[in-house]
This record gives sequence, structure tokens and C-alpha cells, in this order.
Amino acid sequence: MEYGAARFWSGVVGVLAALAVIAGYLVGGARLVWAVSAVEVLAVMAWVGYRFRGRVHQRTAGEGPDAAHCERCRRARERLEVKAQPVRR
Repeated sequence: MEYGAARFWSGVVGVLAALAVIAGYLVGGARLVWAVSAVEVLAVMAWVGYRFRGRVHQRTAGEGPDAAHCERCRRARERLEVKAQPVRR
């Protein structure tokens, strides 16, 4: 999705969220506003988690059976190997 379309749809979602809060207040008062707001927060958190989950732990091709499956794990394994080596004097 290009930037312009994302900007448009985020504006639409923002307006709909505001209208949902107003409708909640008119129908059920403050408690329904809290409920609507909580649902909106959970929906946003789920969407952000869905969008960014794949970017956090990207896989790269490893070499050999003991190779790390991604760059982050390779660096962690290297740090552990350095700590495990005995100190030479």
C-alpha cells in the first residue's frame, strides 16, 4: 500500500473511532465509552503486532546444521561463544 492510501485509511479509521466513542456515550454513558475505547486499543495493538511481527525476526540463509537461522541469533551465538572461550594469559 502506498503512503497516500495508508494516510487516507488511517484518517477514515480515526474518524470512525471518534464516532464510535460519541455513539457509545449517547447510548450508554461513560462505561460504554470505556468499553469502546478498550476495544479500539486492542484492535490497534493487534494490527500493529500483525504488521510488524514479520519484520522483527527476519530469517537469513544459514550455513551448516549448527548455523543460526537469522542474523539476530547468529550474533547472540557469537557472543555466547566468546564468553565460553577460556581466558589466555
